[in-house]
This record gives sequence, C-alpha cells and structure tokens, in this order.
Amino acid sequence: MITGLARELAARGHLVTVLAGTPHYQLPRVPAGYAWQPFRIETLEGVKLIRCWAFPKSDGRFAKLLNYASFTLTSLVAGLFTDRPEAILIVSPPFWLGFNALLLRSLRGGKVIYNAQDLFPDAYLASREVRVGWLARVMGRLMNRIYRRSDRITVITESFAEAIAARGIDRQKIVTIPNFVDTKAVKPLPRANAFRRQQRLDDQFVVMYAGNIGYTHGTELLVEAAAALAAIPDLRFLVVGGGSKQADLVRLARERQLSNMQFLPTQPSETLPEMLATADVFVMTSKPDVGRTSFPGRIYNSMLAGRPLVASFDENSDLARVLHNAGAGIVTAPGNVEEFCRALTTLYHDAPLRERMGRSGVEFIARNYSPQAVVERYESLFKELASR
Repeated sequence: MITGLARELAARGHLVTVLAGTPHYQLPRVPAGYAWQPFRIETLEGVKLIRCWAFPKSDGRFAKLLNYASFTLTSLVAGLFTDRPEAILIVSPPFWLGFNALLLRSLRGGKVIYNAQDLFPDAYLASREVRVGWLARVMGRLMNRIYRRSDRITVITESFAEAIAARGIDRQKIVTIPNFVDTKAVKPLPRANAFRRQQRLDDQFVVMYAGNIGYTHGTELLVEAAAALAAIPDLRFLVVGGGSKQADLVRLARERQLSNMQFLPTQPSETLPEMLATADVFVMTSKPDVGRTSFPGRIYNSMLAGRPLVASFDENSDLARVLHNAGAGIVTAPGNVEEFCRALTTLYHDAPLRERMGRSGVEFIARNYSPQAVVERYESLFKELASR
C-alpha cells in the first residue's frame, strides 16, 4: 500500500521521499550492495528512496527487535538530512517510530500523520504474547503520547478509530482511510495454470493460506484442520509465506506427518496472480480477540482473485464485517477446528456456492477500494495540513 501511495503521489507532482530499511524480508539473502551500507539513495518511478541500514533479519522476537531498533536509529539520522518536509507520514508498526516523526517535526517542521495499521498494545495483549503488566502499561502510555501529539491519525477501519477515541484522543483528528487495492494487479484467472502445474496440484482441491505467519495469527489451526481432513484424498493445504512462527508451523506439520500440507516461501510479485488463482478456497486465521485490533489487508487480493474465504476470526471484527457485507466467505470462531473444517467441507462439496461467493468478493472490492479514491483522500489530507 505504501509503495502504491508513494508512486501515485509522485505521479501527481508531489516530491515524495521514502525512508525504508535494508531489503531482506522473505529473501534468501540481502541483495548485493545493501548489506553494510548505512545509507543508499535510489530513485524509483519519481520517488526518492533512502535505504537506511537495519539488522537484516526479523524472523523471531530478538531479531525483529534488533531490526526495528536499528532502523529507528538510522531512519532518524536520514530524516535529519532530507528535504524539509511539509508532511511526515509514519507507518506503524513499530509504534515507536511515531517519536521519530515528532522529533523531526520539532527540528525540521512539517505535520505528522500517524498511520495505525494495528493497535498497540491491544494487538499484543489480545495475542497473549504480552501480558497485562508494566510493559503493557508503558506501551499504552507511549502510544497515547504519540496519538495526542500527532497532527492527524489515519486508521484503516472505523473500529480502530473508535478504539483510539475511547482512550481520550480527540475524535476529530482521527481519519479513516482504508488501504487501497490494486485492482489491476490481481484478477480472477483459471485454476489450471503454470503455478498449479509447477506445484503438482493439478488434481487437488487447494486450501491456501497466503501471508505473514506471525504471533497473532493462530496458524496452528491449519495443522489441526489438515489432520482432521486428512481422509479427503484430494484436499491439500498450501501455506505460502514466512514470518516469526513459520518454522514452528512447519515443525508441527512434520511432527503430525501431514502429507496433505505443503509450505512455500513468499513468491515473487510476478507470480502472484497465478498463485492466487491456484486456490479453490482461501483461509485466514487469528487468535481470539486479535481481530478487533488488527486487520489483514491481504483479504483484498484474495477477494480480487475471485475465490471464497473461510476466516477463523472474531465475529465482531472488521474482517468479519467485510466478508459478511461482501457475501464473499464464511466466518468461524477463532481456533474452533470443528467449525473451520465444517466450513471448508461445505465449500469443497458446493461448487456453485464457491463461484457465487468469489464473484461477490470481486464486485465488492471494485466498488469500495479503488486506488484512485484512497490516494485522493491522502492527498487531500496532506494539502489540508500543509496549508495550515
């Protein structure tokens, strides 16, 4: 989303600078020329890109902390020597980058827009990865300070806006702007394609999980479901992606000796359309209560691919509301293996239902999440703040 926003703003005549980390995520190795350079300046489609060195690993808590901490330091230094900004858009996580933006504002001017892709510490507390205690209280206080001092807060769902306002933050400064969807990048394609043949899935009913495998996602459910549905000979679980819990998930599948479960790393963007078309059903999982504080944007590409979804998510989550409003899938209780498997077998046996849900998802995205509409809202926000 940030890549598309930066490109579109530059195409509209704005001067856009992006501070990004060392490229490493889901790559087998750091590309040549990036490993130990503290700063590297590039220009991509009119966008000035400053690569700020960051610890080139993020698979695991300690590695992720080192990655975040090193980028926080180097991006702050880079920000001191960029062109003087009129607006600073900071994207969370990690949430503490908000302090970088506030410091840059005090030293160099400009307005700060804090973009909350997740809520902290709410998401960590809901995932049970952080206990209610001194750390959560400190995170909450720091988060409130960032919220109060930012000029605007952009959130991707209305429930995020309500949750932030409930913390005593001025509701007038919170703006809901959804992440846009590149409707040209993904479209419904035939199941029979080169990617499916390459993975030897021609005669399989493919249940696909595609995305980050992290602490809040509850992907252990996929292993349980694969074990419960092992008697269906042509049903295959395909898990595509990486993340902090990916190695643990692979280990669990091996321990259960699940021949109906296959893992792939994150695929190149050029293979994305055919990869998504390989799915018969997409699945998304979450730990209980996490869905109220986090929204997985990958749902949009899944819907654009014209396939139904089964989401193990809180019923009162924004993702559940999107699926219900679009008529594009089935929502089951987080972690409930029986409900999850029942939904999958329903779609396995009902091809017309799969086709109807897939078509509804495509139509819903086209109506509500076009790139032009979202970029225009960000552009208007930047212009409004700059004029002040």
